[in-house]
Formats: sequence, C-alpha cells, structure tokens
Amino acid sequence: MKCPICASNSFGGYRGRVNVRCCGCGSFERSRLLWLVLEALKVSDITLPFFHFAPEIGIAKKLAEKLESQYRPFDFDPDIYIRGGINAERFDLCTDIQMVTKGSVGILCHVHVLEHVRCNAAFVLQELNELLAPGGYHIFSVPFFSKRFRENLSEVSATDRFEQFGHEDHMRSFCTEDFELMFSPAFKGLEQLSLRDLIDSSKLLEANIPTGYCQK
Repeated sequence: MKCPICASNSFGGYRGRVNVRCCGCGSFERSRLLWLVLEALKVSDITLPFFHFAPEIGIAKKLAEKLESQYRPFDFDPDIYIRGGINAERFDLCTDIQMVTKGSVGILCHVHVLEHVRCNAAFVLQELNELLAPGGYHIFSVPFFSKRFRENLSEVSATDRFEQFGHEDHMRSFCTEDFELMFSPAFKGLEQLSLRDLIDSSKLLEANIPTGYCQK
C-alpha cells in the first residue's frame, strides 16, 4: 500500500478499522480518493481560483504549493487550521456565496461538508454551481446514513443530532435512494463524470480505498 498524497507506505487502524489511516499525513480513504480525482483532472493546470471548503491538511499543503495564490482554502472556523500551517479564510456557505462573482471559479471542492450546513443544502449546491466558469469542476462527497433523506434545522441537542444523523454537528443525512431526486436539479446543465472512468481500480487498491467508493 502507498498513500498517493504523501507517499507513505505505513497505514494504521482507526476505531476498529484496520489499515485505514495513513501514518504519514493522517489521511483516510475519502481524502486519498479525493487526491486521486484531483490528479486525474490535472487541477495543477488550472488558471482560475480553486475554492476548497473544510480542506484536508495534507491535500491543502500540496495544493497551496502547486497553485500558489490560485488556491483558496475556506472554513466556517478557519482558526482550527493555524496549527496545521494552512492560512484558511472564513466562509459561511449559507451567506457568503453571493459575494463571489458568478462564473469566476475553476474548481469547487468539499468533502463531507454539506451535512454540516445550517441552511438549505440544495440551494447551496445550486449557488455554488453558478460560480463555476465554463469547463470548471465541482468535486464533492457526502456520507450516506439513512434510507431516505432526513433533515432537522431546528435547535436540538448534540445528543439528539447524534442519534438522528450519526454526528453531533450534522443537520441532515443523505441516502442513495433519493439523493439524485433531491439534488440533481442543482446540477442542471452540468456533465457528471464517472469515478470509474477517471481512476483505475489498481490505484484504489494501492491506496487502500475500497472499490465500492467508485460505484458511480
């Protein structure tokens, strides 16, 4: 096994799962998959801004080095990135998208972020897509936790949120049964790329990523 982000050959366990966390950069499967996608799309060649929300530390460092000022890491609480050496900017997906010029962004990227957003997630996706320049990419993933989409934007305890959505800070849970029904309208006019066409299964195995991560 070899981490595609930092090239480490050492993997450790996490919460009962074996060999899932890279001992070099701390990445999990979803981060290593993201990096393989970014490499396949040749993001280092972009000439427009790369907006990265809640960036993964190891990936953020590599992108900042490659893209320099074109790379824009954002987070609702950017101070948490100071220790990791990432100069993230504060960004609230519920209120700040409107301040960005439409059609000005080359790449939008966020992994396991939408479940935390405290407003209408479909509307956020639609607004984000309006920022993309022609030929740009919107790369994201969400966790699936329930059979059907569920959401609760009201004030409830962290314990209740954990019971409802599997995490004390999640506003909703997504599901494969109705994800496209709920959110595909936000991507009208955009082309969907298949991960299976982008990434060879041998690369997934080397990075210790289950092939099920690339079902679509």
